[in-house]
Amino acid sequence: MRLTDCTATELLEQLKSNAVTPEEIAKACIQRIREIDPLVNAWEYFDEEAIEAQLTKIATYKQEDYPLFGIPIGVKDIYNTFDMPTQMGSPLWSDFTPGNDARLIHYLRRSGALMLGKTVTAEFAVHYQDKTRNPHDLSRSPGTSSSGSAVAVATGMVPLALGSQTAGSISRPASYCGIYGFKPTFGVLPRIGVLKTTDSLDTLGFFSRSVADLDLMFEASRVHGENYEFVHRYIDNYVSVPDKVYRIGIVKHPRWDEASPYAKEQFTQWCNRLQDPRFVIEEVTLPRFCDTIHATHQCIYDKSLAYYFKEEYAKHELMSPIFYDIIQEGLHISKEEYQEALEKQSRETREFDTWMDSYDILITLATADEAPIGLTTPDIPDANLIWTYLGLPIATLPVLKGAHGLPIGVSAVAGKYQDKLLLDFLTYLASCEILPTVAPKTPKH
Repeated sequence: MRLTDCTATELLEQLKSNAVTPEEIAKACIQRIREIDPLVNAWEYFDEEAIEAQLTKIATYKQEDYPLFGIPIGVKDIYNTFDMPTQMGSPLWSDFTPGNDARLIHYLRRSGALMLGKTVTAEFAVHYQDKTRNPHDLSRSPGTSSSGSAVAVATGMVPLALGSQTAGSISRPASYCGIYGFKPTFGVLPRIGVLKTTDSLDTLGFFSRSVADLDLMFEASRVHGENYEFVHRYIDNYVSVPDKVYRIGIVKHPRWDEASPYAKEQFTQWCNRLQDPRFVIEEVTLPRFCDTIHATHQCIYDKSLAYYFKEEYAKHELMSPIFYDIIQEGLHISKEEYQEALEKQSRETREFDTWMDSYDILITLATADEAPIGLTTPDIPDANLIWTYLGLPIATLPVLKGAHGLPIGVSAVAGKYQDKLLLDFLTYLASCEILPTVAPKTPKH
């Protein structure tokens, strides 16, 4: 097995047995990038001198003290890094180097990880990207805005990569590229030093090719301690329950009718595999207010973008028409309408938390179909922004195939701060061979 075929967990085992060194892993990833990236364009910035400097530092570490010792990670190009530019997918910020690390990058370096480079993001992590290609079909979209990170993991150029989600920017690329995506509870991963688009929606997360790697990355990147009251209560002090019975709700979300018949059929067949004494399953209907979440989300989203990017808007000659139009829409939203939308989000989040007490896990389609043809083709609406709006942890599972044999993901959603419960559920599914470890995809011309 090639090193680039291995998951992060498998690489750590090889490092522990001295079968491989961090330098050898890094060189294997670099070689894979040279071979594959000209086809898919997943990397925005890649500097072998910066990699060598990190490897020199890692060489002084003892592996037992560093949970991500020597593991290469792709960094979505919205996270500040002191040794690389942070350009946020826009020519307006070309070659900008912040000179510091985002808090989460600091956590990962402190865990012994190697920041291999910056991956392509959509313009300001919003919608527009015309560069990165889906490795399963180069004519199709990889999903936005964490496109480069998803493709880098899907092709084995790195075992792990960082993303972010304000609507569906982790879940959708994971679904289209056939890998795992994980968006934790809002605020559990620190956002300091990361591009801000909205205050109440932006959530950080990551991609992998195995369930075990999700758990590994979650522990290395999240906040810990009593200063974070709810994290400390529900995550720091979480205790796994042996033989726990999971209450599972199968959800047909408000945009369900827009999903392709084939995707819905495959989803039903996969759900039928969840026959286990530890599962209590029922079909559930979401609270009625979920029907209007898309509209409320758009109000918050557009108004926030109009506020945070007013200077870039003034230089619109270097801005995509899509982003320009969103800001124009946002400028027409009044402060009162925005505040009302925020209050609605807060109220509905509390109401959903109460409703969710009846279930441990919700299951639904991650996307409406396979990846669309064309790099800038709009996505068919799905449910992802609902979970983001409500601040819930969500995992995208690479378990379905569409009519053309291309990936479609399934979403598993848990209650707020029930991230560890969700990961335990995924671990159990993996132990039952219901969830796979994904092999890297090598794209073809």
